[in-house]
Amino acid sequence: AKASYGVMVAAGQIGSILGPTLVNMFSEKWEQGVAKLYLLGATCMLMLQFTMYTYVSIYGATDRNVAPGAEKPTKKESSGVLEGVYLFIQHNYVKGIFAISCLFMVEVTIIDFTMKVLAKDHFASEHPCEPSMPCFDPIEGNHGLTEEATAAVTTFLGSFGQATNGLSFVMSLLGTSAVIRYLGLRLTLLLFPSLCLAVVIMVRLRPTLFVVFLAMILLKGFSYSLNNPTKEMLYQPTSQAVRYKAKSWIDTFGARGSKALGSVVTNAFSNSAQTLIANGSLVGIAVASFLIWNARFMGQKFDEYTESGYIVGDENSGIAEDGGTNLQFGMAQNEVSDTSCAVLDDDDEVGPEEEGQDTGVENAGKSPEVSRV
Repeated sequence: AKASYGVMVAAGQIGSILGPTLVNMFSEKWEQGVAKLYLLGATCMLMLQFTMYTYVSIYGATDRNVAPGAEKPTKKESSGVLEGVYLFIQHNYVKGIFAISCLFMVEVTIIDFTMKVLAKDHFASEHPCEPSMPCFDPIEGNHGLTEEATAAVTTFLGSFGQATNGLSFVMSLLGTSAVIRYLGLRLTLLLFPSLCLAVVIMVRLRPTLFVVFLAMILLKGFSYSLNNPTKEMLYQPTSQAVRYKAKSWIDTFGARGSKALGSVVTNAFSNSAQTLIANGSLVGIAVASFLIWNARFMGQKFDEYTESGYIVGDENSGIAEDGGTNLQFGMAQNEVSDTSCAVLDDDDEVGPEEEGQDTGVENAGKSPEVSRV
């Protein structure tokens, strides 16, 4: 399974390419093409349920970690939904994974909304709404998109989906593992936020539909092919609690929260495309700069924990999160006379000095010293 993981991910991108291709081909050719494509998408979801039912009927749903004939292990008592939040609060390493996994979505949400606003304005000018058309509201004096403009926007977004998922397919099949092998994880972690920063600056300097379209292709494509594999590798020096409970919380609530934060920014500056680009790009530059610093921090910690054997979230790990062992810290305290934090030596004999007894006549008449605690 591990050997074929890259091929499986690449094969999964084929469906992501076929969907936008159908939209691009038939949204304008079919009458009411958008509605018919929605119906086709719903039918594919029903086929997915049938496929899952067929798979379970043929292969079953037994636990793959339990040997045939062996008793299933007793299920541990549930520790609650909030344990992932507790792990997030306790460990800076988990916070770093959260930042790499989710915060770039703030930039993606801002640029994606910018692209759709520019696309709407562009195709609305190509297919204007006349007062005699159903899209025109004579009472308010407002107008929406004509059917031709709606179909043109849909075709444009279909082309965007084709390009994005095509780039992801090529990278996941040929380029991701090669990039990680050549650069190493630390530099690969820095590559994606650096690309994000360059893309946001490019959009700020050249806010055209074509430039924003290219920026979104790069962000989406490299987030699938570079950011997703590297963030999964960061879970290697973590406990099962972090991999399952904290990760599920990050992937669900963290990702949605980051998109919501990006939507707050777009809503605040949605008066015009110029205002959105001017202010939203500043937010994107700030987020990308922080992600570059965080990627550098996480690369260092990953190498440190991997070499030392520290497991994030494992209370039984004998290595402190700063990289040193607790035992070594205690042994070092033995060398300091004025301390109470020490590890006892292996000898079982207790000398008279350790008992606080006098050792000779020379100490007679002297008041006992107050022992340190």
